[in-house]
Amino acid sequence: MTGTAGVIKIDAHDPDMARIREVANACKEGKVIAFPTETVYGIGGRMGAPGIEKKLCEIKGRSDKKPFTYHVSDWAMLDKLKVQKTPLVRALARQFWPGPVTLVVPDLGGHKIGIRFPKNKIAIALIQEVGEPLVATSANKSGQPSPHTAHQVAEQLQGSFDRLIDGGKTDLMLDSTIVDLTEEAPVILRKGAHGAEVEKAVEKIQSGKCPRKRVLLVCTGNSCRSPMAEGWLKREIEKRELSAEIEVISCGTGARDGLPCAPEAEFVMRNHDIDLGKFRSHACRKGDFWSSDLVLVMTSRHAEDIAQMLPSVKGKLITLSVEDPVGMGMNVYEKTLLDIEKKMKHHMDRILQLD
Repeated sequence: MTGTAGVIKIDAHDPDMARIREVANACKEGKVIAFPTETVYGIGGRMGAPGIEKKLCEIKGRSDKKPFTYHVSDWAMLDKLKVQKTPLVRALARQFWPGPVTLVVPDLGGHKIGIRFPKNKIAIALIQEVGEPLVATSANKSGQPSPHTAHQVAEQLQGSFDRLIDGGKTDLMLDSTIVDLTEEAPVILRKGAHGAEVEKAVEKIQSGKCPRKRVLLVCTGNSCRSPMAEGWLKREIEKRELSAEIEVISCGTGARDGLPCAPEAEFVMRNHDIDLGKFRSHACRKGDFWSSDLVLVMTSRHAEDIAQMLPSVKGKLITLSVEDPVGMGMNVYEKTLLDIEKKMKHHMDRILQLD
C-alpha cells in the first residue's frame, strides 16, 4: 500500500504532522481525501470546496438525495455549523463526543444536519489542519461493506480519491451509531459502535431525565470554591423543585480528575447541611463550556482563559469575583461560602431562567 500513488501511510498513535499537512493542503485545494476514523474509513472533502458533494456522490454511486455528514475536530466548529444547542443535543454530545456516534441535529435555520466528532487522532489532526469541517461519508461503494483498512478502500474505490491516508486497521470495526435529535424524543437510526450505551442514554432521556438547562461553575482546582458553589446552588434548586429542569456541575481549569474536595470545604459545607463527601474533581474541557447554558467563574482570569479556549462562550459567562481560600483557615472558608452565596443570589434570576 505504501507504494500506491496517492496513499500516505501515517502512524495512528503518533501522527506525522508534516504528512498530515500534505494531505490537508490537498483538501484545502478541493481534493477528495480518504482517511481513517475509529469506526471505518471515510471519504470526504473541505466543507466549502465547490462541488464536493457531487464528487462524493459520483465516487460512491449513490443518490444526491441522501445527505452527507459533517466531521468536526473541535467544539468551536459546531458553532460554525450553527448547531441549535437543544437539551437533547447538549446531553448526547456531552456524553458521546468525541466518539463513534453521529448526531442528526437541527441548525439555526431549522435544517437537519448530521455531525460526527471522531476520536481518531489522524482524523482530528487532519480536520484541525484543514481548519473547517469535512463533508464526509464511509469510503465504500453504495451498498458495499464499510472499509476498515486502507487496502479495502483502494479495492472498492479504485483510485477515485486524490489522497488516501493509511492509518492501519480501524479500532472499532463498526459503523457509527446514528441518533436523530431533531424531534422531541431521540430516535436511533442505526445501531453501531457504542450502540448499547447510546440506547441506555436514550432510554434515560425518554424517561424525562434530560434537564432543560445546564449551569457550570468554574474555579482553578475544582477543590473548594466551585464544589462549594455547586453544592449550595443544587440545594437552592432543590428547594424550588427545579432539580429535574436544571443540572448543576463544576470543573477546574487546572484540575485533575477524580480527587475529593478540600477537607476545609467539605467541613464548612457540612455545617450548612450540604454533603460533599462523594464529590470528585473534574478538569474543564471545551465540551463542558459548549454544552452549558450558563458558566459562572470565580475570577476574571478564569473568564479570560475560557474565552480563549472557546470564544463563543463569552455571552454566557458570569464572573463572581470570589478569592481562593486555599491554604487559609476555616474562618476564611466560611467567609468564602458567604461570599459565594451573596454573589450567586445576585444572579439567581438568570440562573433559574429556563427559556
